[in-house]
Amino acid sequence: MNKLAAVVSAALFGVVAVPASADFYLGGKAGGTWLDDSCSDSSFCNDDDFGAGGFAGYGFNDYVGLELGYDFFGTFQSSFPGGNVNDSLHAITLAPKFTWKFNPNWGLYGKVGGAYVDHGPIEDFTYMGAVGLEFDSLEQWSVRFEYQSIPDIDDNVADSLGANFFSLGIAYHFGRDKPVVVPPPPPPPPEPVIMTKSFEQVHGVGLFELNSAKLSASSESALADLVELMNTYPQAKVQIVGYTDSSGKASYNQKLSEKRAMAVSDYLESRGISSDRISARGEGENNPIADNGTKEGRMKNRRVEITVPEFEYEEVVMPQ
Repeated sequence: MNKLAAVVSAALFGVVAVPASADFYLGGKAGGTWLDDSCSDSSFCNDDDFGAGGFAGYGFNDYVGLELGYDFFGTFQSSFPGGNVNDSLHAITLAPKFTWKFNPNWGLYGKVGGAYVDHGPIEDFTYMGAVGLEFDSLEQWSVRFEYQSIPDIDDNVADSLGANFFSLGIAYHFGRDKPVVVPPPPPPPPEPVIMTKSFEQVHGVGLFELNSAKLSASSESALADLVELMNTYPQAKVQIVGYTDSSGKASYNQKLSEKRAMAVSDYLESRGISSDRISARGEGENNPIADNGTKEGRMKNRRVEITVPEFEYEEVVMPQ
């Protein structure tokens, strides 16, 4: 009794000062058992069996707990100098449990405490020790592999007897909170971003019928991008400027450039674009972009320049 009291008192002294975190658990275990130093007469000996047990524990935190256990080691035929015993072996244990977590799911633990052993006429209070590997990532369940030893069991029958238990156990933790699934925060609302846009096109005489200010059949596809932009962005405004080469009278060329600019303006209005968003004028022979002394140069100078000055618009951008 004295050696049990000494072991339990020392073990509990290291536990009582640890703050509690309310993790109460119950479990069971089963596995193989065997005895040491139980066969002085080999003709009357059976020192291994199958055992089972249960335990209750309280976890003060992730590292320190206290466990009370009951173990049924099985039935053995034991032969000692003081007599033979053919009976089952039971043990009640009390020990602190110390755990080292080497990753979030797995931990190594050890227990050192006291035990009461009953094996037929043999009854003794002694000490026990255990080491184990515990898997602890199943919400309220944990699984353990454990080796437990109760050495130095003695009384008038047995001078020294050891009991061993290698087991697989499972425990249910009542005080452990189930993980709370926190939904991700809602995405922030899309934010409008100020963007800018502009547009420029230069069309040659192919936009008009030959020697005419009337738009050609291909003008609809040529002006499609401009029409789409003007209808998409009502804040956009367009400037249309007509030009000619230097052939012929300057007064004729001036009027022709004005008519061609107005032809484009009228087409845009027919596509639903308000006239107050359109500016159209003719510049005649002014501002040539090529040499009027060559045929190729004169073709380049006969043109309509279309410009949408840079404007601002809002675009909704989804946050990343």
